[in-house]
Amino acid sequence: MSDSPLYLIYDPAFDDMDAEGCPGFGFILVFDEQDLDNYQSGENPPFPAVSMLFTDHADGSISGDLLGWAQLDAEIFQQFPLGQFFQLMEQAAQVAINAYRQVGQVPDKLIAQLLPDDDLIQFDVQFATLELSDAEAESQLAKQMMSGRPYLDS
Repeated sequence: MSDSPLYLIYDPAFDDMDAEGCPGFGFILVFDEQDLDNYQSGENPPFPAVSMLFTDHADGSISGDLLGWAQLDAEIFQQFPLGQFFQLMEQAAQVAINAYRQVGQVPDKLIAQLLPDDDLIQFDVQFATLELSDAEAESQLAKQMMSGRPYLDS
């Protein structure tokens, strides 16, 4: 995976439900901050991007599914090993769905960064507007986030 951050943007235009009526949330992976700023919801972008669906299944499992690619002939796709892409997608699905489970809102953006000398991916989880019901809920969330890896259940 790249040493530079990767950006996953929540795009409700790609939301879906599975056969059991469980929610699936659409995310778009872009490879640089300029593309992040230029992305238009529901559009096939003129720059390299990958669309994914993260589903919160009734049995508690989480899945990440590839929906499609934009500009597949771009150089970045030649440099990005498929195995690392699937690792990123699997971990991003875990982070996004577990954040949703904790606060009842889908994160607007995930910023993924490969940690040096590790095979670990660090995620910065961002909400454009996060309104928790009370100060106690806000304090509880802050404690969970400071205690380590609050979103990963595997």
